[in-house]
Amino acid sequence: MIAQRPTAPSVYLVVLNWNGYADTHECLESLRGLAYPNYRIIVVDNASSDDSPGRIADAHPDAEMVRCAQNLGIAAGYNAGIRLALQRGADYVVPMNNDLDCDPMFVSQMVATARAAPGCGVVMPKIFYYEERDRIWSAGAYARWMPSNIVMRGRQQPDGPAFAADVEIQFAPSCCLLITRDLAERVAFDEGYFFYYDDWDFCVEARKAGYRVIYSAGARLWHKVSRSTKNSPKSTRWWTVFGQSCVRYHRKHHDLRVLMIYVAWVLLRETVKGNVRSLPSFLAGVRTALGADLSDDLRPAWRS
Repeated sequence: MIAQRPTAPSVYLVVLNWNGYADTHECLESLRGLAYPNYRIIVVDNASSDDSPGRIADAHPDAEMVRCAQNLGIAAGYNAGIRLALQRGADYVVPMNNDLDCDPMFVSQMVATARAAPGCGVVMPKIFYYEERDRIWSAGAYARWMPSNIVMRGRQQPDGPAFAADVEIQFAPSCCLLITRDLAERVAFDEGYFFYYDDWDFCVEARKAGYRVIYSAGARLWHKVSRSTKNSPKSTRWWTVFGQSCVRYHRKHHDLRVLMIYVAWVLLRETVKGNVRSLPSFLAGVRTALGADLSDDLRPAWRS
């Protein structure tokens, strides 16, 4: 009798789209070449106002489409895809941005990392800049001089021996994560964030629940950094939401003293950068979030 090869764990990739056909199409095209033998793709359309959902469905009929009635942010979009993936029986779920170019082995490497690390709940790949193929955007993240001052590990550095081994990390940016089913059933992205801090929050909650966050050195992606926010009205609304998000994160995980220090640091940083005109909007978001209950929905109606 010929022994059958064991079935590889089921992986569902959840790609988030918002008015981004070109990027989403390129991302999905790169996923066609994955070496991993057991994966499915879910595209979550976050209430696009253009024709991208139909074009994506026509060009990629094998991808399952979820269409959100409203754009309630990155966290809500990810959760919609993760819920469906769990219903479909996923062993692992990979929520990911649409502005990624994916190495054929990245899923295989992340699954191998997850299976080799006891207690692992989250795996992140090594993420490079799209335009500079050997320069790292993120190999994880960590808190620096204060608990909420989170910075990217390896940012703008060339790849090298310092980033060649799998290691446990504090934080992982959510442009691409592999999440175990066990964790996904217990911890969801906090939909109170429209964008920013949702990934740091998710990692904190995962660690609180007893799971480890691991960087997978052999998994590689290339990221068109901040493409979605650059294509958005990044003015008063952007800064207001940023202010709301930073308050939510600090109220959940730190205290008002740390928040005030962080706000003062942002004001100083942006003043030095000559970005004074954005500060009233940032402070308006801070004030709104401080005066609200954590159960209040402060997410704006994001429009193109």
